[in-house]
Amino acid sequence: FRPLFGQPAQSRTLRSQFWQAATQAGDPDAWMLRFLRARGWRVDAALGMLLRALRWRAAQAIDELVFYGESRLHFRMMHSGLAFACTRDRLGLPVYVVRVRANVARGRSVRAVKRFLCWQMETAQLLAAGRADGRITLVFDMSAFTRENIDLQLVRTLITLLANYYPETLGILLLHVNSLLFSGLWALIAPFIDPAVKSKIVMTRTAADLAPFIDSAQLVAELGGPKRFVYDYALPTPDENACMADAPARAAAERAFADAVHAYEAHTSAWAAADALQPDGPGRAAARDRLRAAGRALDPYVRARTLYHRAGVVAPDHSVAL
Repeated sequence: FRPLFGQPAQSRTLRSQFWQAATQAGDPDAWMLRFLRARGWRVDAALGMLLRALRWRAAQAIDELVFYGESRLHFRMMHSGLAFACTRDRLGLPVYVVRVRANVARGRSVRAVKRFLCWQMETAQLLAAGRADGRITLVFDMSAFTRENIDLQLVRTLITLLANYYPETLGILLLHVNSLLFSGLWALIAPFIDPAVKSKIVMTRTAADLAPFIDSAQLVAELGGPKRFVYDYALPTPDENACMADAPARAAAERAFADAVHAYEAHTSAWAAADALQPDGPGRAAARDRLRAAGRALDPYVRARTLYHRAGVVAPDHSVAL
């Protein structure tokens, strides 16, 4: 593994982290807008939040986590189907189902939980391809969960990630509850939830309650809908990431990506320096399209294939069929 732009892993720059994150999100403008929205359009506060997120990404080696992918994640968390994307909501956002009953905290570290959640957040950006806002919908399925499944560390980590490092990624969070245990659990969790996140939480109990958010025809069977879906974790195959060892091909893809970055930065600087700020001209729009294409061409060399690639959900052209 090595970071973008040929930098040593021990001295990643904020610039390399910015472009790695913005390209994963699909549109650098839209990615920056998330921070502006999260801070109520206060530019200085949004810039501070962005810089903290970039430093965090460097310290946590998020680019390396994406590079190695599932091979560095806790197997039981992947195999159990604790969290997976399986459909879309009425706005076309990817829907992630979190099976609380599959969560067992024994035998894993806090670091394993954090890495699992970070990988899920990065993969969510891939599944939100084609949407500028990059949001997702979360359904916490609380059915049949017991005291053994209560894991405040996981919940706090997820809330921290959403509030501080992946702002405006959450579209809505549906708490699908049919357990008396949840009242006590909610009293413990609620004080730690960022108000912006809490405003997006909706309680549901039945498939009919979910219908305003997810089309009944698209609701998976385990949530009371007709859509057949069985989570079956397919292990990575020995050769699915073979191209990552092709150093000349990666170097060529990275040069094309770096050239696209420079062109986009130049067009953006000229656009921002204009006497009268105007909507994007054809030059900057074309530079954005070039950057997006270069990022997709580089992706197989810097991101390990995922279970969604193996299942055919993500196609080679990055189109997504959920």
